[in-house]
Amino acid sequence: MADRMQMAAKGAVLDTPTSSPASDIVRQGPNKRSKAETRFKMYGLIAIIISLGFLAVMITSIVIRGTGAFTQSFIKLEMEIPADVDPENLNDTNWRGVMNRSLRAQFPDVKGRSDRRSLTRMLSSNGEFTVRDAVAANPDLIGTTAQISVRTSSDIDMLIKGNVDLDLPENQRRVTDKQVAWLNQLKDAGAVDTRFNERFFTSGDSREPEQAGIWGAVVGSFLSLLVCFALSFPLGTMAAVYLEEFAPKGRISQIIEVNINNLAAVPSIVFGLLGLAIFLNFFELPRSTPLVGGMVLALLTLPTIIIASRASLRAVPPSIRDAAYGLGAS
Repeated sequence: MADRMQMAAKGAVLDTPTSSPASDIVRQGPNKRSKAETRFKMYGLIAIIISLGFLAVMITSIVIRGTGAFTQSFIKLEMEIPADVDPENLNDTNWRGVMNRSLRAQFPDVKGRSDRRSLTRMLSSNGEFTVRDAVAANPDLIGTTAQISVRTSSDIDMLIKGNVDLDLPENQRRVTDKQVAWLNQLKDAGAVDTRFNERFFTSGDSREPEQAGIWGAVVGSFLSLLVCFALSFPLGTMAAVYLEEFAPKGRISQIIEVNINNLAAVPSIVFGLLGLAIFLNFFELPRSTPLVGGMVLALLTLPTIIIASRASLRAVPPSIRDAAYGLGAS
């Protein structure tokens, strides 16, 4: 019995696997791959975090620099509305003269022509229309002295918002020292206030920054996208269904597929030049941004829609197709 037990123990010792360099390499392989995969994941995560950080910095910078567009500075002036103004023909009145006289009355010491011109440039160039609209809204102001707020020019507005470095020499900034002094006098008199800039959302582009808005761009973009969607979506979907389900597999279909894939990689500037050369110069379409721009965008998005639609059709499992056929689908 004891001999059998000793023989069994010897057999167990002989059956125990012994360590070898090859087995160590095999066991270390998965560990190395796991560590390399972990490092690769960390690198990817760090890259995503850095890219998101740059995106956050860019968006924050845009928001901080663009918040000033939501407010606009105004100067309140005591204006003497002439008694001979015709309420039915307000455009016949020299409202700019009325506005300039009221501003010069605030500074009777300003005598020179250049100084007067510099003083009136503190107001927006469309200030006369503000006065006209105020009188049109309240005809009772005719023949009286009314307090009307007029927009400041873009340079004065930037000065009020603190975006002008007054430490620079006068010849290196758009605001003169006299204008700074006049503005300080108006502030001391309580004639300067800042309001929400409604015009920024209701007006279009303009050569004068204080008159510019985003409404024209918003409407143009919406109409361009509407034209693009009306053209590209039905054409792209129908083309994808035909190429994937009905078109015979041959040389012609292969050429079409290659061209579609190539068009998907063409830069957008090439489509813009195509629209300029074909739609405007050759077909002589009207120079309408929504129409021509929407057509160019439709050409730009058609390859992407076709490729994505065909991929979606290929993703349908054969069992679903067979079930549909069994239920009577064509």
